[in-house]
Amino acid sequence: MEEPQGIPREYSIDLARADEVACLPGIEDASADLFPLEDIPLELREKAGLPLSFFEEVRLADRLWVARGPESAAPVGFAAAILIDGGAHLHQLSVLPAHGRRGLGRALVLHVASWARQEGFAALTLTTFRHLPFNGPFYEGLGFEPIPVARQGPEMKTALAREAESGLDPEKRIAMRWDLGKA
Repeated sequence: MEEPQGIPREYSIDLARADEVACLPGIEDASADLFPLEDIPLELREKAGLPLSFFEEVRLADRLWVARGPESAAPVGFAAAILIDGGAHLHQLSVLPAHGRRGLGRALVLHVASWARQEGFAALTLTTFRHLPFNGPFYEGLGFEPIPVARQGPEMKTALAREAESGLDPEKRIAMRWDLGKA
């Protein structure tokens, strides 16, 4: 895969290895602590999180990337992509807070976008909080645009409905799309 620009010099991004899967839920949990309690309450944090089986499934499909840190080769962040409505979808992006604000999140998103382009997808989608600076506005800065409800496919609508059922406020959530031809 063509290497996207913008990876901080002391880090690397590559496909996750089988021996790295077990540490990814801890990265997800640590990054969830950055969210205000009114957006992800404690009770939701305790039951939320992706199961190991999810990570293994996307790893086997070559849709799980890790950012490895400068101190060791251990993952400090990850991005997981799935397919929704026949298109590429960034399902989860997490970076350990100690490695945040260095451009790793951006680099991981660009890496997934590069993969999506190479695989022939016209766009990359995601769901996120619309109001948090490190969510909706961050993704808008990369080129993502809100997807109007009328243009959301059935799987996207189901994904948003599941988020609401899990306890996330649907008024604060948004589906977004990045037209990769514009990048």
